[in-house]
Amino acid sequence: MTEMEFSILIRNITLGYDSCPVISDLSLEIEQGEFLGIIGPNGSGKTTLLRGMAGILNPFNGEIIVYNKQVSTYRRKELARIIGLVPQKSSIAFPFTCFEVVLMGRYPYISFTEKKEDYEIATEMMRITDTEDLKQRDINEISGGELQRVRIARALAQTPQILLLDEPTLSLDINHEIKIFDILKELNEKGFTIIVSSHNLNIAGAYCKKILLINKGSIVKIGPPEEILTAELIESVYDSPVIIEKNPVTNTPLVIPMPQRANA
Repeated sequence: MTEMEFSILIRNITLGYDSCPVISDLSLEIEQGEFLGIIGPNGSGKTTLLRGMAGILNPFNGEIIVYNKQVSTYRRKELARIIGLVPQKSSIAFPFTCFEVVLMGRYPYISFTEKKEDYEIATEMMRITDTEDLKQRDINEISGGELQRVRIARALAQTPQILLLDEPTLSLDINHEIKIFDILKELNEKGFTIIVSSHNLNIAGAYCKKILLINKGSIVKIGPPEEILTAELIESVYDSPVIIEKNPVTNTPLVIPMPQRANA
């Protein structure tokens, strides 16, 4: 496989904050059109890795290549047309409406002022994320789950080729959790590269083509869900006993935590 067939190539990176590495000597190849789930315990480096892919963090050493070009060499607007990032948390100090926030996702394409196409795309992304009824609401006066869906709509409004999502269903109820992953699956089927971190192992197993299991800043294993979501691997990394069944609907691994102490 040639370099051009990969959306992201990561070679021997050490990545972290200030002088403290979180990820060490990590290499990874992500194919165009991949749907990759990143799992691992708290503090394992999932968010740090996504921030590196998005060009927010520069590696201490090694390189991150996006479509055959060093991520650090892209101009800001150029990279924003390629990569959309949905962080775990982001704050907006001013009382923008939710529609105005989603419209901000169009900034890579706007020279002077918004065009009709920008408004249409922002409206469509609010429709598919079920946030249309929030259009005129103050972004600071909606629930955490509603805010997360608006963030996702804003990233989709960038119409990126690669979508990075850090715990995108944080604070969402089960209905919207499934709905968001259904949207991601549909985008992936249209050719988008989707990379998502999640603590929900069963959602990751049901939707992702591959799963990357990391721990303490290093790759434990990468592969299809049935190779990663095994009792042996999950117990060793999460230090918690589990039972692995088969989801009767999706036929994918179903991770069931075992109580470590019997009820009195």
